[in-house]
Amino acid sequence: MSKGTSSVCIGWPPVQPMPAAADRLYRRPSQLRTPRFMLNKGKMPSKQLGFNRVLDGLKKRQLLLDFHFDKAAEVYEPIRNIGVGAFGIVCEAVETTSNNKVAIKKISHASATPTLARRTLREIRVLRYIKHENIVSLRDIFRTPGALGIDVYLVMDLMEGSLHQVIYNENQPLEDELIAYFLYQLLRGLKYIHSAGIAHRDLKPSNLLVNSDCRLRIADFGMAKLASKGHFDEAEEHCFYMTQHVSTLPYRAPELLFVMPEHGTAVDMWAVGCILAEMLLKRELFPGRNVSGQIKILLNSLGKPSDKLLNQIRCEKTRRLIEHFHDACRREWEHVLFVPDRVVSESCLDLMSQLVALDADDRIDIHQAINHPFITSFDFYVPLESSCPFKVKMDMADVEKLSHQGLTEALIQDVRSAESYTSGSNLLQRGPSWYQNAFKLDQDAAMRDIDFHRQRTPFRSIY
Repeated sequence: MSKGTSSVCIGWPPVQPMPAAADRLYRRPSQLRTPRFMLNKGKMPSKQLGFNRVLDGLKKRQLLLDFHFDKAAEVYEPIRNIGVGAFGIVCEAVETTSNNKVAIKKISHASATPTLARRTLREIRVLRYIKHENIVSLRDIFRTPGALGIDVYLVMDLMEGSLHQVIYNENQPLEDELIAYFLYQLLRGLKYIHSAGIAHRDLKPSNLLVNSDCRLRIADFGMAKLASKGHFDEAEEHCFYMTQHVSTLPYRAPELLFVMPEHGTAVDMWAVGCILAEMLLKRELFPGRNVSGQIKILLNSLGKPSDKLLNQIRCEKTRRLIEHFHDACRREWEHVLFVPDRVVSESCLDLMSQLVALDADDRIDIHQAINHPFITSFDFYVPLESSCPFKVKMDMADVEKLSHQGLTEALIQDVRSAESYTSGSNLLQRGPSWYQNAFKLDQDAAMRDIDFHRQRTPFRSIY
């Protein structure tokens, strides 16, 4: 594609064409591009060049302090900080032997508390077996000793930005085809992990990484859990989740917000609906900043929950707040999603109504969502998918049973020390790591299962 030919927007330099085999598996809309300026945070240039040199020196010094790789510094060289979150910081780095750029996420003091250790172990055990176009890929893992426990480093493919930047770095509305394509990729990645019974539980635009070719990948699996009913330890998880994850309130499902005893992958479907609305409105659908305020916003928009839901709420304070809330009428979705100079399609409104439902039993699942007319009306639907390796589900079940000491021992066992690096070595020269070999075995087994189903039902969709 030459510069200036995109019908929506353009990424420059042009994205290299995909291999023929990959293109058959993963079709994308023609000429859809996200401009690079939408993926870069704005910078305020300074006229004082000397001050810039001093500032750059301080940034470089802080970068080296934050990302101290020990012997792994012979393999990875940090370039710049690109992100920070509640549980980690991320830098752009380069593999010294191949000059390939990667993203390295540092989780400081990963073994200091049971919550940090469990989050870190969840993310490692989800990502190490997974290979999917719409989920961030884990290239390498290593650890270094820290002041309050071990520091864990996750080496992943570098992406250009996040969906949050795409939504808010442009005044023009996003095209329907681009919204549907981002949503399709999100659903495709979720279908993969939901097939193993795993819920992400922390979906939001900043956790959805994108490139200028509109490729989307799901990241940050620290809150992921098995979605089997009655399995979650609500007492610890909700207390911590409500105090430390205020930024995720706009995407938190009612069953998490109300502290209800049973929830599963439906929490992700609620978040998908909130993200879809945010792409349309270019603002948060339910912009609460504290738990009580978030509950009131939901009730004003969706009305009071049924007696069935009220009886399932375990938090007495939450139940009283809802019971004493004034009677509110449910608003129609065409009013909730009203945008000047934009007409939201009927299929989009229908999808929203089925995703954002107070009762989790009334929400559509991942299979129904990916087959919805709002998605299938565009030319990028792929009917056959592989399943997430069963080993992921087994590993995730083990994580929830471990004590603090057991979690620390599992981290030390799962993540090798940076001292194991030798001069001039990198992941490619060392050969596939043990978790990549395990993934290949699981992938081969999954392909055998798919071939078996094809032989039994050759003209039937896997759905």
